[in-house]
Amino acid sequence: MALLSVNLDQVAALREVRKLKEPDPAQAAVLAELAGADGISVQLRRDRRHIRDRDLYILREVVKSRLTVEMAPTDDNIEKALEIKPWMVTFVADQANSDIPVSGIDFDSAPIDFGDIAVRLKGVEAKVCFFVEPDVNAVRGAARAGAGAIMLNCIGFTEARTLEEAQEELDRIDAAAQAASKVNLLIHAGRGIGYRNILPLHELNLIDEFVIGHAIASRAMLCGFSQAVSEMLHLLRTKPLTE
Repeated sequence: MALLSVNLDQVAALREVRKLKEPDPAQAAVLAELAGADGISVQLRRDRRHIRDRDLYILREVVKSRLTVEMAPTDDNIEKALEIKPWMVTFVADQANSDIPVSGIDFDSAPIDFGDIAVRLKGVEAKVCFFVEPDVNAVRGAARAGAGAIMLNCIGFTEARTLEEAQEELDRIDAAAQAASKVNLLIHAGRGIGYRNILPLHELNLIDEFVIGHAIASRAMLCGFSQAVSEMLHLLRTKPLTE
């Protein structure tokens, strides 16, 4: 059964519109967990545009399930992760310009010793995950770097404009997930996943956990956070057709 991790970045982004204290990501985390979410996810950008350091400390105390922090592998971020000790750290590639979306880690060009970073994080019992493109070589790179999990970038599938393009991207995700399964990596999926496009991914019967934020936050504006999470969980609890 696939799990659901609720990303709270959009909650923090709404808070930053007016630079006020609400909506509070910690309150959203409580509501998500009460509705049955299996985990909470946030992204700590290097410019702290949405989620702040203070949020991490509060979430670490409030979250009763599993807290995952997405971050670029910068020295200050790594030190923060070693201090906070989340359940999992997912490394992403972000840019100084915060308007540019994060991308998958390129293990062929990144001048970073990810193996050493993974050892340090495992020393504080934090699992290590890498955000990667749905590519078999990227999956292998994550495994060599000491990952326990990968998060597949599904944006190619979720933003596909034709059925043929969507199927091609779904096949890429399928191949990457199968490669990850063979080397015993947990398989997470994220980026652009919503109520209308999650079922084909779910029916691959390979994804261990879905990381979903924008779709849930958008739905919550209309029906409430707990209801939005419950509706997504209902889709995930539906038995895949391939089983």
